[in-house]
Amino acid sequence: MLTHLELLLKGLGQAGYELTAACPVEELVLQRLRAAGVFRILPLDVGDALRPWFDPLVIGKFARFLQEHPFDILHAHGAKAGLITRLALNWRSRLAYPVIVSCHNEILPDSRHPRYRRARWLVEKYLARYTSHFIAVSPGIQDELIRVIGCPPHKVSFISNGIELPESHNREGEAAVRSAYRALWGWPADSGSFVVGTACRLTWEKGVDVLLQAAGLAVGREPSLRFVIIGDGPMVDELQQAAASQGLGPFVSFLGYQEHARTMFPAFDAFALPSRSEGWPLSVMEAMAAGLPVVAARAGGPAYMIDSGRNGILVSPGDPQKLAEALILLARDREWAKELGRAAADYARRHFSAERMVSQVEMVYRRLLEGKQAVPVLGKGEGE
Repeated sequence: MLTHLELLLKGLGQAGYELTAACPVEELVLQRLRAAGVFRILPLDVGDALRPWFDPLVIGKFARFLQEHPFDILHAHGAKAGLITRLALNWRSRLAYPVIVSCHNEILPDSRHPRYRRARWLVEKYLARYTSHFIAVSPGIQDELIRVIGCPPHKVSFISNGIELPESHNREGEAAVRSAYRALWGWPADSGSFVVGTACRLTWEKGVDVLLQAAGLAVGREPSLRFVIIGDGPMVDELQQAAASQGLGPFVSFLGYQEHARTMFPAFDAFALPSRSEGWPLSVMEAMAAGLPVVAARAGGPAYMIDSGRNGILVSPGDPQKLAEALILLARDREWAKELGRAAADYARRHFSAERMVSQVEMVYRRLLEGKQAVPVLGKGEGE
């Protein structure tokens, strides 16, 4: 989400918007805001989980700030920020600001406890009336807002995340990156290895445990396969132990969090993201833009981003057997893998630009500022 916000804020600033960010004061967050040219910041400890004793203080602080510093429009990103913002607008007295909430993940994922799902449904159902517009980063989330939460369709737009696309591929530079990183990982470029990478937060929802299970099934049949896992998170120790217990040490490299992970993508032959629950993943967009065939679970955004068999491969969520089979196919037919990668890069150029994302968000802003209802933004396949 930080990368998405950096690109969006940078584009909005270049379009002439005066921007203020209310956010946690953390070094990584501040780096991204500075890179976007945003220097007016309200320190606000939004947090991720609900904090019954602390959140009311945050809501009150934000409410007082909004009363003293009027804005033309408010845009909240993520579930907790959306909750804080809308409650702050109704703190003691109603502030009639247009407020947009961007939903970056499923609202009621199956992975959550039924009581949590019920409570979240009731809260979102209630707060929807105080929301001027919703932006869903995938058609699945758009459908959930309309069909499950009950939002009027004219108040929900699908606007996918965007990325900075390379103007052109520097083949010599990419070859140097490939050679350097593979040597670092112990798999030289001339070793015949087929390297599958992933980059994500190491949580249950991202399904990296499924990837390791698939790796255990695949390397016995196709020993050229190698795996690179970029990211950190609550499951890191568990995943490293699982790799060791399966004897995958020579085949898997854990790199931890890498701020510029996409610079490593030219060293991969394919990219995998077997998520159980997903929004519109930045890593898949960047992998496709880098010309990599992507193997992803048919969950959330990837189901709309990937045309299976043409620019990547889709498999069922939580199915290591099918994932292993897809990776073996790519490793054994490398020309087909390259063909899928070329098609993925072409699709990315046409659909994933940051400029396209910013212009669509601006359209929502303009409609709200003009006092009109924002109209749904065209999704994949519409208007083409």
